[in-house]
Amino acid sequence: MQGGHTSVPICSANTRECAADALITALPDIIGHKRIERFSSEIAGHQGLLSLLDVHCENLTAWNNIHGIRGGILDISVHERRKRFGANYLARIPKKSFISFVKESVEGDRILQLLIGSAVLSIVLGMITPDYQEGKVDLSTGWVEGAAIFLSVVIVVTLGALNNYRKQEQFAHVIESEDRTRQLVLVWRYETAPGGELLLRPMEIHSADVVVGDVVQISAGMELTFDAILFGNRHVVCDECSVTGENEEIVKDLHSDPFLISGSSILDGSSDAVAVVCAVGERSFAGEIAMTIHGTEKRNTPLQDQLEALAERIGKFGLLAAVLTFTALFVKEAYRIVVYGSPFSAMKFFENLTTAIAIAVVAVPEGLPLSVTISLAYSMRRMLQDGNLVRHLAACETMGGATVLCTDKTGTITLPEMKLARIFFEGRNYLREGNNLNGIKPSLDAIVTVSSPHSAAHLMECVAANALDPELGRVRSKTGEALMQLKSSIYVVAEDGHITPFSYDEEPLLAIMRDESSCVRFPFSSLQKKSTTVLKLPNGICRVYVSGAPEMVLAACQSVVVENDRLAPLDDERRVYYESVLQDYAEAGLRTVCCAYGDINPLEEAVGLSGMMPLTPPNVPLTFVALIALEEAIRPEVPRSLELCARAGLRVIMITGDATLTAINIAARCGLLDLARPSAFDTCHTSLSLGSPTSLRAVETLIAEGYVMSGADFRSLKDKEFVDKFMLNICVLARATPLDKKRVLRLLKLHNPLAVVAVTGDGTNDAPALKTSDVGFAMNTGSDVAKRASDIVLLDNNFAGMVKATMWGRNVKDNIRKFLQFQLTVNCVACLIAFSGALMNEQNVSPLKPVQLLWLNLIMDTLAALALATELPSESALLSRPPESRNAPVILPSMWFQVVTQGGFQFLLQMHLLFSGNKHFKTKHVGGGLPDSFSTIEYFGPKHLSIVFNVFVIMQVMNFFNARLLTQDETFFGRWGDSSGLLLIVSLIVVLQVCIVQYGGRLMSTVPLTAHEWMVCVMYAIWSLVVGAVSRWWWWKVLRGKVCGTAHWTRWHLEKLFNPSIAKRN
Repeated sequence: MQGGHTSVPICSANTRECAADALITALPDIIGHKRIERFSSEIAGHQGLLSLLDVHCENLTAWNNIHGIRGGILDISVHERRKRFGANYLARIPKKSFISFVKESVEGDRILQLLIGSAVLSIVLGMITPDYQEGKVDLSTGWVEGAAIFLSVVIVVTLGALNNYRKQEQFAHVIESEDRTRQLVLVWRYETAPGGELLLRPMEIHSADVVVGDVVQISAGMELTFDAILFGNRHVVCDECSVTGENEEIVKDLHSDPFLISGSSILDGSSDAVAVVCAVGERSFAGEIAMTIHGTEKRNTPLQDQLEALAERIGKFGLLAAVLTFTALFVKEAYRIVVYGSPFSAMKFFENLTTAIAIAVVAVPEGLPLSVTISLAYSMRRMLQDGNLVRHLAACETMGGATVLCTDKTGTITLPEMKLARIFFEGRNYLREGNNLNGIKPSLDAIVTVSSPHSAAHLMECVAANALDPELGRVRSKTGEALMQLKSSIYVVAEDGHITPFSYDEEPLLAIMRDESSCVRFPFSSLQKKSTTVLKLPNGICRVYVSGAPEMVLAACQSVVVENDRLAPLDDERRVYYESVLQDYAEAGLRTVCCAYGDINPLEEAVGLSGMMPLTPPNVPLTFVALIALEEAIRPEVPRSLELCARAGLRVIMITGDATLTAINIAARCGLLDLARPSAFDTCHTSLSLGSPTSLRAVETLIAEGYVMSGADFRSLKDKEFVDKFMLNICVLARATPLDKKRVLRLLKLHNPLAVVAVTGDGTNDAPALKTSDVGFAMNTGSDVAKRASDIVLLDNNFAGMVKATMWGRNVKDNIRKFLQFQLTVNCVACLIAFSGALMNEQNVSPLKPVQLLWLNLIMDTLAALALATELPSESALLSRPPESRNAPVILPSMWFQVVTQGGFQFLLQMHLLFSGNKHFKTKHVGGGLPDSFSTIEYFGPKHLSIVFNVFVIMQVMNFFNARLLTQDETFFGRWGDSSGLLLIVSLIVVLQVCIVQYGGRLMSTVPLTAHEWMVCVMYAIWSLVVGAVSRWWWWKVLRGKVCGTAHWTRWHLEKLFNPSIAKRN
């Protein structure tokens, strides 16, 4: 079995098994198209499905009760089921071999094909026609020039294919990492005990390990990778837009729509809902669709599109240069033949044609899109090491221009681990300070002392009912872990004052919770801000346990537990006191959870635990039990990351569901408020947790000036009012909902259409905001729905990851610009030299031979892309400048100036060498017993052209170091540690150039140079560095302000000319 795909097995003689396979094969169609009639008639409904898939149940009543199922498949049948029904993953797009990339390079480039054809013709003609210089056929060397061209093509194609193959491997690694971020799935399977007894055990497995017949838990936030039928009458809401195209949320119903379609998302529902898996992987409804589009290519990123368009324009210029060069050479040769009677040479004709084709190869900058791909692939791999899993390539580029970061608090600004800090219970406030507690010996790790074991049990029931997962017998969230610390922190005070630790056993409670006829659970909702569990206790009482945001839970309380487990009315005096306690907790930056319970009147229809389960949490009067305060620690790297954001011109807005005072405390501790409004907050930064009047006045100032706002106040404001009055200041939004987060993004765009906004999210309800944002960051601990809606997954859930992503995004664009600046220079100069040199010599040949042009093409495309597009980012350089506008051009004015000045210098120097460079070099003559004599080298002779070619290549080596300097603050000697790849590539080019010149001979159309000639070549080329330094100084110190001011003045007057409304306003 390969790629997770197995064909449907051939039916055996067993007719019954054949019929079963046919029905199972039909299930994806029944589920995908919601054919309830076929499900009832052909499958025989829920009962028939269990029989068809051989799903075992603990008792026979479950077969006739579709309101719940407790069962699963045999663990030993998993391998057979995977073999028979397929594995739960799609086959990967087959990786292309190296030979495939070579083939694509040749087949997709017409100019390269022409060059290969020319090389073949050159070999043939070299073997059968006289050489135009020597006038005779030389079989030993006639094939050399054609073979050299062909060899150069092979090298260029091979390196290009290697680059593409390496890029493919990097992307494959990222995709594999993405698969590992999926949530685990809870399933039930029967295992065989040593005595042969079958035991039903819950287990968390990877989605890829789910098989047909598995009974799985359906919980909010899941992204379904399989088709399933819902069992258990729970409130399940699906988003099937990506499968059916329906934008509305679909509420599932066991009788009319129990179908859970692969590719859809679970938006809401009870964690008790279960389903039976009917199809997986390629055989699921969405899997079959996915396989039909499996081979489609991914879309380009915006930067790739821009550079491909630029490459096309430059290519047209190169083709024009090639045509003009060949035309000029052809006209000159025809003139010599007609006027002077020179003999026609087929070899010279094809050499000139090959030269023109080589110019076209050089001029077409295939390296531009390649450099983007290399830079993005390299950046994605390095970002993965930094904890950022990039799901969409364009996100790398977009983050480089980010202007606003909207971040969550819990787990992003703060550490995910929380510690139990305070608790208000039985009218008393308990504070943990290390291991010390009011009235308790320091040796005891106690936080709560209660008057009776019954009170302690009551408190733990309220906590455990919503914190524990009944199937796993443990908590599944960081908040639950912190709350369950209470279990080891309770001590009971006897009448004689003796203190004993309290022991709580949660197994009886878990047993009730596992009984579907006695338990209904409603997980925490970011909208309702609470979780609810309804239990039918052994004494017949139906009890509702609620945990959540204090303002939500406390508002529903009418009574309170006091000492000795007595109940007292929650009057106005007590309520005011409790709210003051809550405010103290919030001012201390503590995250507070309120626990309460209530009993349901058994005559009320809403209970129905023996029949239909309630779709929403019951609304009953509650009894207040406790306020539990959890302490969150700021991630140590966050304060520095916020400082980097301020330096980089990034605005940070913290959007949290916590209370306003808690959010202010966290924002102050991490430095967010200091950066946003230091003058208002410096007086209370150290005293906020003490609740002093000074700190309260500062808080009021922050709220009044709009730096901090509650979700309720935010929702009460109209769009225009918020944008006009508060948009510029807001940096903390407390008690916010996911809808508030989405609205903030919309208003940021309304305020500044060019803003680039990044946002974090972890819940299913955050998906719309993640989609709306320019770059969506999902937490690794978040739901599958949030991850699918995101562009980047923060593997360590760390705010610093957003800052690193910004740095890498800016680095990608900078590296592309470095490559672009280098390539434009060498591209233009090479074409101009080939054309101008062809016109100015009597031999009527280009000074740069085809094989030399191909070597230049290798330098400026493949090697330059590897050298300049993979430079490491510098935090100090990239995060010390403001973000660029979304409309900023790829080629900046400073880059154009460098291309013009550097290109102009190189062209003039080459023209000087072509016209009179032979006079600067002497050649020594020895012989005949006469004294040694010296003369200038032959004009346009082999050594003269070798020197011209050598100087040109060395200038490109020097220009590598010019091209890597884009900004005013960068220096020639700075950041060499980030440029190890560049140094390696440059060293390789130098070594190869020495070998080409000294040992290339006729193969590379060169002759060896002496040490003195090499030194002179280097001295000529090193002026490229001097010109680069002078031109950079001239631009940044003299011309920049004048050019930018002139451009601004011109643009403003053009707008004024064509838009009269501007003239009226001014």
